[in-house]
Amino acid sequence: MDTKPSLLILGYARHGKDTVADILNKQYGFHFISSSVFVGQKILWPNWGIAKYKDFNEMFEDRVNHRQLWFEMIAAYNTPDKTRTVRGILAECDMYVGMRSLAELEPSRHLFDQVVWVDRTVVLPPETGSMTITKENANPDYVIDNNGDLADLHRNVARFVSHLEYKYGK
Repeated sequence: MDTKPSLLILGYARHGKDTVADILNKQYGFHFISSSVFVGQKILWPNWGIAKYKDFNEMFEDRVNHRQLWFEMIAAYNTPDKTRTVRGILAECDMYVGMRSLAELEPSRHLFDQVVWVDRTVVLPPETGSMTITKENANPDYVIDNNGDLADLHRNVARFVSHLEYKYGK
């Protein structure tokens, strides 16, 4: 593909979104920054983390223990413009990885060529709590199955890229 389509990679925590993005980056030339890293650097570190952690990496590694706080701070950053984070990421990258709010998905959907769901629900349960996007309400254009091993995931990502090449040209 000469021009990469813009992708939104969704899925529950620990279901393989960043792994899929990493495969798309290393094997197919897509560029991304995790939304958690992006918003962590933009809002969480300077407004909260710097007073609590020795460095950004320590804060980032501890994010699983503060999902609700991260969710609320991202929501505040995206108020009133629900597309703020999306536009910031897409200005630098082909992919937004890890959106968690349906209130941000709906006004941002038109900014993406493909909305992709990474599914691992056979292996891990769906996330509960701070994420308001589900596979059903995300209405993804494509679902990548991540219920097998890493080799299966690579094959499933390759199928997705074939779908993109068919849809958008090589």
